[in-house]
Amino acid sequence: MNVTHDVQILIIDEQSLAQSYLKFALEKLGYQQINVADRAQDAIQLCKTRQYDLIICAHNLQKGKDGFQLYEELKARGLHKLSTGFIFISADTDPSLVYSVIELQPDEFLAKPFVIGDLEVRIERVLKRKQRLKPVYQLLDNGQPDRALEVVNTELAKSANSAFYPLLLKLKGDLLLQLKQHDAAEQFFNAMLDIQPFPWARIGLARTLLLLNKDSQALSLLQQLTRRPETRLEALDCIAELEFRQQQFDDAQQHLGQAASLAPRNLLRQQKLLQLSRINHDYETQYQAAQSMVKFSRHSMHEQPDLYLNMARAGIDFALTLEQDDEQSLRLNRQINQCLSTIRQQFSDNRKDFQQEVIQARLLYLKDNKEKAQQLLKDLQEKAPDDDSIEDALDRAKALHEVGLSDPANKLFRQISLRCQREGADPMFSTYLQQEQQERASMPFGARELNNNAVHLYQHGNWQEAFKAFELALRVMPKSAAIALNLLQTILSAPRRPSIDDSRQETLILRCLDIIEQGKLNPDQLKRYQKLKEKHPDRFGAP
Repeated sequence: MNVTHDVQILIIDEQSLAQSYLKFALEKLGYQQINVADRAQDAIQLCKTRQYDLIICAHNLQKGKDGFQLYEELKARGLHKLSTGFIFISADTDPSLVYSVIELQPDEFLAKPFVIGDLEVRIERVLKRKQRLKPVYQLLDNGQPDRALEVVNTELAKSANSAFYPLLLKLKGDLLLQLKQHDAAEQFFNAMLDIQPFPWARIGLARTLLLLNKDSQALSLLQQLTRRPETRLEALDCIAELEFRQQQFDDAQQHLGQAASLAPRNLLRQQKLLQLSRINHDYETQYQAAQSMVKFSRHSMHEQPDLYLNMARAGIDFALTLEQDDEQSLRLNRQINQCLSTIRQQFSDNRKDFQQEVIQARLLYLKDNKEKAQQLLKDLQEKAPDDDSIEDALDRAKALHEVGLSDPANKLFRQISLRCQREGADPMFSTYLQQEQQERASMPFGARELNNNAVHLYQHGNWQEAFKAFELALRVMPKSAAIALNLLQTILSAPRRPSIDDSRQETLILRCLDIIEQGKLNPDQLKRYQKLKEKHPDRFGAP
């Protein structure tokens, strides 16, 4: 490509030496129209005023948004057109960053340090591509995928474009899926794979098979694709999507969790992981996902008080599964209060005061101040805002139920359910809501209180009622080793055994043992567990 003097290039790097080196290298290569920004906000302002042909952006921007967040925002706000080349540079080549960046689909990823020759090759490759396919990119930028597909087909018919065939073919596959031409997409991807096993064609075929409800074929292909680094991330996402559809929620969470570990900065994936972990009553993973969303949203366009509220709520859900004076519970309490403090300090114009008071009520309940929590929620009943989000309303319904205000809680759950139907809520959230509504309808109070009540029943000789309460508590806290131990002790040691058939009893015993072995018990609980082992060696595989 002949270098033209009118190519507009923007360099974004906070290090003055790196800026100078890049500018020197570009000038040496013949480029003259060069702007430099050392902060993301300055780059955004520059992109508002002109259309660049190429942006070269460093990841390690410390003053506000980093390079990843900047690129994400430029794309979301339409300040970066598809016809503009984007080269991402970074000294950090940690796989989690690389996977995350690749998901945003920059034109090139260049690791520091690099030499001018490397930069020249990348720039020329990107600019050639953007210049040759500019009509397609402009149509896509203008929201005309049908016209873009026509142009792609026209360009594919020209032998002079042979160097661009791979990119044009991939664009065609993407457009067929975007236009929901699923049968045509299946034929196209199969035809491509007959020529060469392109990774993009294999993942495209898998996605198409899912859309055509050819689940077994899709799963077989996706399992192969998880073994290849270039398709592993998308394949894990697709498998989780399929497993959720088939109501295999534990498996879906496992695969989505693997994808989130590969590319943790994808907030939509973290949100899905949060939803799945709630369905599975995995409160620790729920909290970790909420925590990741807060961590990776800082300084980005996504940062908002609701993320901190949801982290606080997830922290309370998790803390309710722990002993009150447990070290982890105390740490969670501090982190919850830090979330609320951040909202007050950082979002003074949108403090979400009402929602914070609901969380304060749940914190009072967490500290066994049930009466104070109940009174606070009663006082709040008349002040509920009209613009509550669904998550806000759900948290209030959970708080009302926990303190024993069952009637207003059930009424609010019904209102939320109707609202989800009207607004077409996310399927994962709808599944969780339905489950939450059913479980809380079967409990007069929260799970921790249910367990404490079951202990009281056990100590007073109400074996059958204690068994029912422990079993219900384990259903809503299925990873609690402490509750599993209580249920196991009730089955094995109560003077009058619970009236359940042998096969169900055996299943419950094995489940309790599995939870206990994978979980954590405090010293007193460990002593109780050891005594059960000594008293019932046949149940523990002892000779």
